[in-house]
Amino acid sequence: MTLHNLPNYITLARILLIPVYLYYFIQGNLAAAAFFFALSAITDFVDGFIARKYNLESKVGKLLDPLADKITIISILLVLIYLNIIPRMLSYVILAREIFIFLSGIITYIYGLNFINPSFIGKLSIALLYLAIALKLLNINYFGNLLFYIVIPINIYSAVDYSIKAYKRIFK
Repeated sequence: MTLHNLPNYITLARILLIPVYLYYFIQGNLAAAAFFFALSAITDFVDGFIARKYNLESKVGKLLDPLADKITIISILLVLIYLNIIPRMLSYVILAREIFIFLSGIITYIYGLNFINPSFIGKLSIALLYLAIALKLLNINYFGNLLFYIVIPINIYSAVDYSIKAYKRIFK
Protein backbone atom coordinates (compact mmCIF):
# COMPACT_ATOMS: atom_id res chain seq x y z
CA MET A 1 0.00 0.00 0.00
CA THR A 2 1.40 3.34 -0.98
CA LEU A 3 0.64 6.60 0.74
CA HIS A 4 -0.95 7.83 -2.48
CA ASN A 5 -3.69 5.20 -2.17
CA LEU A 6 -4.32 5.68 1.57
CA PRO A 7 -7.43 7.90 1.20
CA ASN A 8 -8.93 5.38 -1.24
CA TYR A 9 -8.27 2.49 1.17
CA ILE A 10 -9.93 4.45 3.95
CA THR A 11 -12.93 5.06 1.67
CA LEU A 12 -13.07 1.33 0.86
CA ALA A 13 -13.02 0.59 4.59
CA ARG A 14 -16.03 2.89 4.97
CA ILE A 15 -17.88 0.91 2.30
CA LEU A 16 -16.95 -2.36 4.03
CA LEU A 17 -18.33 -1.01 7.32
CA ILE A 18 -21.81 -0.60 5.82
CA PRO A 19 -22.90 -4.25 6.16
CA VAL A 20 -21.33 -4.37 9.63
CA TYR A 21 -23.41 -1.57 11.14
CA LEU A 22 -26.49 -2.62 9.17
CA TYR A 23 -26.17 -6.09 10.68
CA TYR A 24 -26.05 -4.66 14.20
CA PHE A 25 -28.99 -2.39 13.44
CA ILE A 26 -31.12 -5.29 12.29
CA GLN A 27 -30.04 -7.39 15.29
CA GLY A 28 -31.16 -4.57 17.58
CA ASN A 29 -27.69 -3.93 18.99
CA LEU A 30 -27.87 -0.17 18.60
CA ALA A 31 -24.73 0.50 20.66
CA ALA A 32 -22.61 -1.62 18.31
CA ALA A 33 -24.41 -0.12 15.30
CA ALA A 34 -23.68 3.37 16.63
CA PHE A 35 -20.02 2.50 17.18
CA PHE A 36 -19.47 1.17 13.66
CA PHE A 37 -21.54 3.95 12.13
CA ALA A 38 -19.48 6.55 14.03
CA LEU A 39 -16.30 4.84 12.83
CA SER A 40 -17.65 5.05 9.28
CA ALA A 41 -18.45 8.75 9.73
CA ILE A 42 -14.96 9.43 11.05
CA THR A 43 -13.38 7.70 8.05
CA ASP A 44 -15.48 9.95 5.80
CA PHE A 45 -13.73 13.00 7.19
CA VAL A 46 -10.30 11.40 7.55
CA ASP A 47 -10.00 10.24 3.94
CA GLY A 48 -10.82 13.69 2.59
CA PHE A 49 -8.55 15.43 5.07
CA ILE A 50 -5.58 13.22 4.15
CA ALA A 51 -6.27 13.55 0.43
CA ARG A 52 -6.41 17.35 0.60
CA LYS A 53 -3.63 17.91 3.14
CA TYR A 54 -1.10 15.71 1.34
CA ASN A 55 -2.34 16.44 -2.18
CA LEU A 56 -3.38 12.80 -2.68
CA GLU A 57 -6.64 13.43 -4.50
CA SER A 58 -7.26 10.99 -7.32
CA LYS A 59 -9.85 10.28 -9.99
CA VAL A 60 -10.74 7.02 -8.24
CA GLY A 61 -11.14 8.86 -4.96
CA LYS A 62 -13.32 11.54 -6.52
CA LEU A 63 -15.62 8.80 -7.78
CA LEU A 64 -15.40 6.44 -4.80
CA ASP A 65 -15.86 8.97 -1.99
CA PRO A 66 -19.23 10.40 -3.07
CA LEU A 67 -20.40 6.89 -3.92
CA ALA A 68 -19.47 5.71 -0.42
CA ASP A 69 -21.21 8.78 1.05
CA LYS A 70 -24.45 8.13 -0.75
CA ILE A 71 -24.49 4.37 -0.12
CA THR A 72 -23.80 5.04 3.56
CA ILE A 73 -26.51 7.64 4.00
CA ILE A 74 -29.13 5.89 1.87
CA SER A 75 -28.58 2.52 3.59
CA ILE A 76 -28.69 4.01 7.08
CA LEU A 77 -31.84 5.99 6.30
CA LEU A 78 -33.58 2.90 4.93
CA VAL A 79 -32.78 1.04 8.15
CA LEU A 80 -33.90 3.99 10.29
CA ILE A 81 -37.18 4.04 8.36
CA TYR A 82 -37.56 0.26 8.68
CA LEU A 83 -36.86 0.28 12.43
CA ASN A 84 -38.89 3.47 12.95
CA ILE A 85 -36.04 5.11 14.89
CA ILE A 86 -36.63 8.57 13.47
CA PRO A 87 -39.86 10.12 12.21
CA ARG A 88 -40.60 8.81 8.74
CA MET A 89 -41.19 12.23 7.24
CA LEU A 90 -37.71 13.36 8.26
CA SER A 91 -36.25 10.20 6.79
CA TYR A 92 -38.15 10.66 3.55
CA VAL A 93 -37.00 14.26 3.09
CA ILE A 94 -33.36 13.38 3.76
CA LEU A 95 -33.59 10.21 1.69
CA ALA A 96 -35.12 12.11 -1.26
CA ARG A 97 -32.29 14.63 -1.10
CA GLU A 98 -29.62 11.93 -1.01
CA ILE A 99 -31.15 10.02 -3.92
CA PHE A 100 -31.53 13.27 -5.87
CA ILE A 101 -27.85 14.19 -5.29
CA PHE A 102 -26.78 10.63 -6.15
CA LEU A 103 -28.74 10.62 -9.43
CA SER A 104 -27.54 14.14 -10.26
CA GLY A 105 -23.97 12.96 -9.78
CA ILE A 106 -24.56 10.05 -12.13
CA ILE A 107 -26.10 12.35 -14.76
CA THR A 108 -23.19 14.77 -14.42
CA TYR A 109 -20.77 11.85 -14.81
CA ILE A 110 -22.66 10.53 -17.89
CA TYR A 111 -22.29 13.98 -19.49
CA GLY A 112 -18.54 13.53 -19.01
CA LEU A 113 -18.28 16.24 -16.42
CA ASN A 114 -16.49 16.07 -13.10
CA PHE A 115 -18.55 15.61 -10.00
CA ILE A 116 -19.57 18.77 -8.26
CA ASN A 117 -17.49 19.28 -5.17
CA PRO A 118 -19.59 19.42 -2.05
CA SER A 119 -20.09 22.88 -0.65
CA PHE A 120 -19.47 23.82 2.96
CA ILE A 121 -23.22 23.71 3.57
CA GLY A 122 -23.41 20.21 2.08
CA LYS A 123 -20.56 19.01 4.30
CA LEU A 124 -22.19 20.65 7.32
CA SER A 125 -25.46 18.95 6.47
CA ILE A 126 -23.83 15.52 6.36
CA ALA A 127 -21.82 16.11 9.55
CA LEU A 128 -24.96 17.16 11.43
CA LEU A 129 -26.88 14.23 9.99
CA TYR A 130 -24.19 11.80 11.16
CA LEU A 131 -24.27 13.38 14.61
CA ALA A 132 -28.08 13.29 14.78
CA ILE A 133 -28.13 9.61 13.83
CA ALA A 134 -25.44 8.77 16.39
CA LEU A 135 -27.33 10.64 19.13
CA LYS A 136 -30.54 8.77 18.31
CA LEU A 137 -28.72 5.45 18.38
CA LEU A 138 -27.25 6.29 21.77
CA ASN A 139 -30.76 7.13 23.04
CA ILE A 140 -29.97 10.80 23.42
CA ASN A 141 -33.34 11.46 21.89
CA TYR A 142 -34.00 15.10 22.74
CA PHE A 143 -30.81 16.40 21.11
CA GLY A 144 -31.00 13.81 18.32
CA ASN A 145 -34.54 14.88 17.41
CA LEU A 146 -33.65 18.56 17.69
CA LEU A 147 -30.68 18.08 15.40
CA PHE A 148 -32.80 16.27 12.80
CA TYR A 149 -35.09 19.29 12.63
CA ILE A 150 -32.05 21.53 12.16
CA VAL A 151 -30.66 19.22 9.46
CA ILE A 152 -33.80 19.30 7.29
CA PRO A 153 -33.63 22.95 6.14
CA ILE A 154 -29.85 22.73 5.74
CA ASN A 155 -30.33 19.56 3.69
CA ILE A 156 -32.92 21.20 1.46
CA TYR A 157 -30.79 24.32 1.00
CA SER A 158 -27.75 22.23 0.06
CA ALA A 159 -29.83 20.24 -2.46
CA VAL A 160 -31.03 23.45 -4.11
CA ASP A 161 -27.46 24.80 -4.14
CA TYR A 162 -26.22 21.55 -5.67
CA SER A 163 -28.99 21.64 -8.29
CA ILE A 164 -28.08 25.14 -9.37
CA LYS A 165 -24.40 24.19 -9.68
CA ALA A 166 -25.26 21.02 -11.63
CA TYR A 167 -27.60 22.90 -13.97
CA LYS A 168 -24.95 25.54 -14.67
CA ARG A 169 -22.29 22.90 -15.27
CA ILE A 170 -24.41 20.79 -17.63
CA PHE A 171 -25.93 23.65 -19.62
CA LYS A 172 -22.97 25.98 -19.77
